[in-house]
Amino acid sequence: MNLEDLKNKLPKTTNITKALYEGSNIVFYTKSKDFFLNGSKDIKELVAEYKKRITIRPDAAITIKAEDAKAKIEEIIPKEAEVGDIIFEPEFGRVLIFAKKPGLVIGKNGDTLREIKSKTFWGPEIRRIPTYSSDIVNKAREIVHEEAAYRKQFLNRIGEKIQLSKGSKEGWVRISALGSFREVGRSCILLQTKDSKVLLDCGVAVGSGNGGTNPFIDAPEFDLDALDAVVVSHAHLDHSGFVPYLYEYGYTGPLYTTKPTRDLMAMLTLDYIDVLQRESGKAPYTSKGIKNAIKHSITPEFGEVCDLTPDMRLTFQNAGHILGSALSHIHIGEGLHNLLYTGDLKFGPTKLLEPAYTRFSRVETLLMESTYGGPQDFIPAKKEADANLIAAITETIKRKGKAIIPAFSVGRAQEVMVVLAEYARRNPDFNFPIYLDGMIWDATAIHTTYPEFLSRNLQRQIFHYNNNPFTSDLFNEVKSQTERKKIIDEKDPSIIITTSGMITGGPIMEYLKHLSSNKKNMLIFIGYQAQGTLGSRIQKGWRDIPLANKTGGTTMIKMEVEIRTVEGFSGHSDRNQLISYVGNLQSKPDHIILNHGEASKSINLASTLHKIYKKETTVPQNLDALRLK
Repeated sequence: MNLEDLKNKLPKTTNITKALYEGSNIVFYTKSKDFFLNGSKDIKELVAEYKKRITIRPDAAITIKAEDAKAKIEEIIPKEAEVGDIIFEPEFGRVLIFAKKPGLVIGKNGDTLREIKSKTFWGPEIRRIPTYSSDIVNKAREIVHEEAAYRKQFLNRIGEKIQLSKGSKEGWVRISALGSFREVGRSCILLQTKDSKVLLDCGVAVGSGNGGTNPFIDAPEFDLDALDAVVVSHAHLDHSGFVPYLYEYGYTGPLYTTKPTRDLMAMLTLDYIDVLQRESGKAPYTSKGIKNAIKHSITPEFGEVCDLTPDMRLTFQNAGHILGSALSHIHIGEGLHNLLYTGDLKFGPTKLLEPAYTRFSRVETLLMESTYGGPQDFIPAKKEADANLIAAITETIKRKGKAIIPAFSVGRAQEVMVVLAEYARRNPDFNFPIYLDGMIWDATAIHTTYPEFLSRNLQRQIFHYNNNPFTSDLFNEVKSQTERKKIIDEKDPSIIITTSGMITGGPIMEYLKHLSSNKKNMLIFIGYQAQGTLGSRIQKGWRDIPLANKTGGTTMIKMEVEIRTVEGFSGHSDRNQLISYVGNLQSKPDHIILNHGEASKSINLASTLHKIYKKETTVPQNLDALRLK
């Protein structure tokens, strides 16, 4: 597609000074005030013809001075919107307006935005101020803003590259299993055609006893210099934890992910390398790799179709697993093949998110997780799970104990917070302090930044009833070792939600060291415990536990605390939900490939899916390569 030819299809009165790609989209910069304000009708035919999103931005010649524009914006927007920063990006001809109540900045039917445009001739974009301040969100936004000039060139370069061709109706498609096959952890799949190489996830195996931590990027078919794009399904380290390594060692291509995933990935990977540095003095990458990943990120919305490579188009849809988690639908060539990669998915009700999306028009190959695919893997109904958690906590409180809940900072912790906040609202006597330790507070701040990714019911509670469960007075951030010690020493009952979820390190170790000898206390497991982790061993009955001490040795502690597992809080689908997900897909796949599960579970689920749906099923091993077309 020639942008000059495209530009020439518009009247000369549009006065377009520059036409650029912005990833898979197109941007026109104009000196015509009328075209900037009213040009949407002029480009409607081009959008329909070329199937591209086209944005009109102002040339610097028509924008008023930034300080004058800021004064006008502050005058136009009602004070009730609680505007914070107003940041100008002249490279893109836009002004970023941060507000606690974005709806009031937009105005009825967009009236306020239109007034800002007509009086300043800047393109306004609205950003939500989170309920809790998040250093991670602020840093990610700061990096994107600081690198605006670089990103403008980068996005145009990517756009030029992916416009070269759309691929043919014939050819070949293959995947290489670089991690997560017949195991849980280090998800990494190389998707290839004759024109493209795309990496689907690039994670690490955290606390796993499977003998390997990093994906097999030393496989002969993997060439960092030949990589066209990286797609990350969600932020958990077993899917994103090795991405910064790619950027630290020379990759400069795009990273496709959702905005919440970008921010959560930054938080988790920063913590990951910090822990490794403290424990062993070395980590596979530095914060430079994380910054570069953010700098090269492209963040499509759910349902937005974007060109990924010259012969691949990507569409993200909700996976239901954690905030921002995405199913990746990849259309290859001109109808050559359609792959749906699930990452981790939840096809069942939770308070936090909607169930995984199923309405894909074409899927020939389904690459699906199988974490809970075994014949015994059945998750209780959500109401039953919530009731069991409340029962465990109230039992502990009645005997004046502390309920200790090891939880993943992203997803499970927030699900528990919503359950407890709702229960407390219905039961005013339930007013015991709930302490959030580790990264849970920061992760929750990111959840409040992107409420549009939460379940419809939760959005309704937040926006229409002014009832945000995350802002309940019950929740208290643990900010220091001193505060942690005070919580441990206090005699009153309380609830402690803390990382790490699999007891592989973090604040949970301190609580276990000091609270596990008291029979009044309860350790409540709510999430998956990978084989080989301390959490898995305790869950299986170990009661003499080795913990690291200050001298570098280990101290054995006796677990007198009551141990309980509450099923039903997993962000994964159980066996029935996985089977049901395949059955509910609008387009039934011809071939189902299973990953992200212990070997026996993946194989058993593959056999069952084959019997039920009469489709080809495959369970590759790591380093296998499969031709899909």
